[in-house]
Amino acid sequence: MPSKSSKSSSIRPRDDNLKPIIIKSEVRSASERGTSSPLIVIYGFLALILLGAILLSLPFSHNEPISFIDSLFTATSASTVTGLIVVDTAHTWTMFGQIVIAFLIVIGGIGFMTGAAFFLLAAGQSLGLRRSVQIGQGLGADNLGSIGNLVWKVVLSSLSFQVVGIFIFFILFSYSYGLDNIRENAWYAIFHSISSFNNAGFTIFNFGNNLEPFSRGVINNIILLITALMFFFGGIGYFVMNDLIHHRRILGSRGLRRFRVLLSLETKMILMGSLVLSIGGAILVFSFEFSNPNTLGPMSLSEKVINSIFTSMSTRTAGFNSFSMAQSHDYTNMICAFLLFIGGGPASTAGGIKITTFVLAILMIFNHIKGRDNISFFGREIPYNIGVRAMVILILSIFIIGIIVLATLFIEYSHAEESHYFSHLIFDAISAFGTNGMSTGISQEISDITKILFSFAMFIGRLGPMTLALLLAGSQKSVEYRFFQEKVRIG
Repeated sequence: MPSKSSKSSSIRPRDDNLKPIIIKSEVRSASERGTSSPLIVIYGFLALILLGAILLSLPFSHNEPISFIDSLFTATSASTVTGLIVVDTAHTWTMFGQIVIAFLIVIGGIGFMTGAAFFLLAAGQSLGLRRSVQIGQGLGADNLGSIGNLVWKVVLSSLSFQVVGIFIFFILFSYSYGLDNIRENAWYAIFHSISSFNNAGFTIFNFGNNLEPFSRGVINNIILLITALMFFFGGIGYFVMNDLIHHRRILGSRGLRRFRVLLSLETKMILMGSLVLSIGGAILVFSFEFSNPNTLGPMSLSEKVINSIFTSMSTRTAGFNSFSMAQSHDYTNMICAFLLFIGGGPASTAGGIKITTFVLAILMIFNHIKGRDNISFFGREIPYNIGVRAMVILILSIFIIGIIVLATLFIEYSHAEESHYFSHLIFDAISAFGTNGMSTGISQEISDITKILFSFAMFIGRLGPMTLALLLAGSQKSVEYRFFQEKVRIG
């Protein structure tokens, strides 16, 4: 006979222990409006796009009839420094229209809040605490006391790079195409320097598609390499460039002074990631397109190498193309789509989910496979919550791209009989979200509904899905409370 004190065992805790703890909070959500609202970034960005669309819709902005949808798409593409086009930039837009596009690229490249702060500071105004916090979050800076000085450095360094690029491109264009039209060469140099450094991918050359005319020839290849350097520096961001420039002087054992560059962990991660992705992408593009008669096939070996490197670097940041992506193999486009999804460095002009996000997500996965609960890189431990955030951005971005691709294919289903149409459509949809701008040319054939969808994708991609979610939830103040824990099975 069992003892009265014995109790039956259970594999589940009592249901009474699983009831949630209810905490009544008296804290009310504060409604922040005007310039105090965290949504000011979204409002300002939308206002910039709308202003650009209105200016591009003016009669003297275009050479041929243009719909407001096309103007809105172009303004969104320029403001988000994407580069996708639905009309030919060189022939459709007048000089005024091209100036508007260049202005939108400059503002979009440095960021709306940073640009607005620069104009306020230039006018002698104070930023205030809330603006400093918002700008600091956008630039990834923690010291709010130096935000004003940081804004000046970011904007002036960006403009300085573009001015240097203008002079270099003007010399190259004048040497290559003659001095018969200095005004045209000067405008080519100005626009191309702005588009290159800001990773916009727009071109206004009236003698070919994008940068395809520069794929062959010594001078043309030099133009490609200078362009690659421009969007590389724009794509790694101000903080990485600043970290590379500044170094410490160390006294040697024999009294000799030597220099040693001490890079931050973020800089090492961006540079290492950029190097691996660029070299790996270049090798794959070179291998896949080596014999393709429509892309690298007719080129010399040196031209194939240069164009492969240029394409690999451009897919992650700028969106320029030196050969037709519509003529390249589908598996080459898949590699390019993967690279443009990753993008460049944070707080830069590049798009994508950013290199640091991708690297941290990979580190999270491998560390969990190895049974480690911490994340380390180059002998430094990275806060676990940053790794979780990187995983959230990665998963959320894949989810958003999936929805955009499905919606795009559903809208454009009537073209299913055309070969490669779907693969090209998917490529351009990913390019829109990655704000890359590299295109198979299919964007000029899509419907107005898909143009609006792509515009939305570019807007979300430029703000970043995590940033957008935080901004939308920023006006709600909540009190954190916890429940009893209960394990669930996974895998």
